Amino acid sequence: MPSDTHDDIRSLLLDAASGLPALAPAPLRTIRRARRRMIGTLSVAAIVVGLLVGVGVTLVDPPSHPVPVKEPQKSGAWIVDLATGTSTRLEGPPRDASWFDASRDGSTIAFSASRAPAGLSRPAQIYLMAPNGTNVRKVTNDPYEASEPTLSQDGTQLAYRGFGDSTNRNLFLMDESGHVTQVTHGRKDVSVFGWSPDGSRILYSVWVRTVPPRDAGPNGRGQLRVLDVGTGKVMRLAGGHRIAADFGTWSPDGLLIAFMSGYEWANEDYEWANEDFGFQPAAIWVMDADGTHKRQVLPLDMPAFDLAWSPDGTSIAFSASDANGFSTYVFDVNTHEVRRVATGYSPTWIDDHTIIVQIGIRRE
Repeated sequence: MPSDTHDDIRSLLLDAASGLPALAPAPLRTIRRARRRMIGTLSVAAIVVGLLVGVGVTLVDPPSHPVPVKEPQKSGAWIVDLATGTSTRLEGPPRDASWFDASRDGSTIAFSASRAPAGLSRPAQIYLMAPNGTNVRKVTNDPYEASEPTLSQDGTQLAYRGFGDSTNRNLFLMDESGHVTQVTHGRKDVSVFGWSPDGSRILYSVWVRTVPPRDAGPNGRGQLRVLDVGTGKVMRLAGGHRIAADFGTWSPDGLLIAFMSGYEWANEDYEWANEDFGFQPAAIWVMDADGTHKRQVLPLDMPAFDLAWSPDGTSIAFSASDANGFSTYVFDVNTHEVRRVATGYSPTWIDDHTIIVQIGIRRE
């Protein structure tokens, strides 16, 4: 979408968001995130064949593919060129920026940040900027929090997580006219994952109560749901009381959804991950977009979280905890190769060969 149209939309969004009701902030919740970005078209048959053949691949030892020579070392957001293995610091975002997303044409990057001076607390808001770090502007003014932004495929709508008429985080939509609508009204926090390629649905997750004992098998609270934006209808896709499902991501043609499941993992080394953080062991699954035909495509012998299907549909990126701390891996759905591509986590695709990863970002 042209930059002048973006500017018009964002100014309207800012005005609209300023009217959100003031409520007491909710306590810290699980850090959930996944990403996303699936752009373009790809034959569903080719994807399914590649994934199904990959069933049973287990990542036990570090992949044989060499680690990029110039890896990011400092905290912040980094742009990783998968073709060359080099990383470049993403300039522009503040030090606490997180939850990155990119528009379909790569012209706009969205993120959440508080931009609070050291030692001070300030509600996180959503910002937009150009890929080169210029034109940074705030587009929400939620009194307590706006986070996990995701842009629709045509860039005309923005979904994010904020506070509604309770102390829970729910899903909000901003359209190109600047109108803000709260589209979920749950009593549990939601996490936002992404728009369907046709812009008609939004994939998100919510926690549900577990069935004890938790060590009796793969179980947890993450449940994937999809919202039909036009009708407001919500459909459960995977996960529930006995088994967790989280970190959903659409295939580029919108026919498939990949997600993670397994034993929930609480990483106590990071205070922003004060509750369940991912899965250990984890497994990547794929299902049809209506929640049917679920099949496991990649078991992982390591703690893992976050999924993002590449724009061309050939790869799925994910984050994992390994000897390097947090690393980003890419699973090729055709060749079944799993390779470590960078230090960092929460991959966001900018194009078919470029991702954004984060290092050392504390999220609250």
